[in-house]
Amino acid sequence: MVTKQTKKVAKKEVKTSVKKNVCAKKKEVVEKKVKVAPVKIDSIKVEKKVECCAQKQEVNNNSYILIDYPVENDIINGSAYVLRIGASHDFNAYVEVSFNNGEWNLCRFASGYWWYDWAYFQPGKFTLRARIVSAGDGKVIKMSDVRHFKVI
Repeated sequence: MVTKQTKKVAKKEVKTSVKKNVCAKKKEVVEKKVKVAPVKIDSIKVEKKVECCAQKQEVNNNSYILIDYPVENDIINGSAYVLRIGASHDFNAYVEVSFNNGEWNLCRFASGYWWYDWAYFQPGKFTLRARIVSAGDGKVIKMSDVRHFKVI
């Protein structure tokens, strides 16, 4: 149904404005761009608001990193173990792992995963963390959650 208000709206031009708002995902103040685009309804132009959240851009906002193995609270028995890390594949980045907040060890990429061949370890409780690092400038792109496991 076309009303007088719809006809008035149809005469306006396309506009873009910026509003400050709180982004629900990040819980911080961000700018929102509001675009008003013409849309045809029953042969009459009407304006439709299209909002897009202009959030802070990370180095690669599609990056992810996840420790596949060992699983949380896993028990490892033996003298060698291969860790498997699932991570976004970027030719300008690499993956490293750290045990008990120690030095970072470079992983190798094969078959769609990042791997770390771990040997000569001692029994005990361990924490594991993985990260994606930019090859160009060495900045950390994404950090995994901490994984806990035990070696017997």
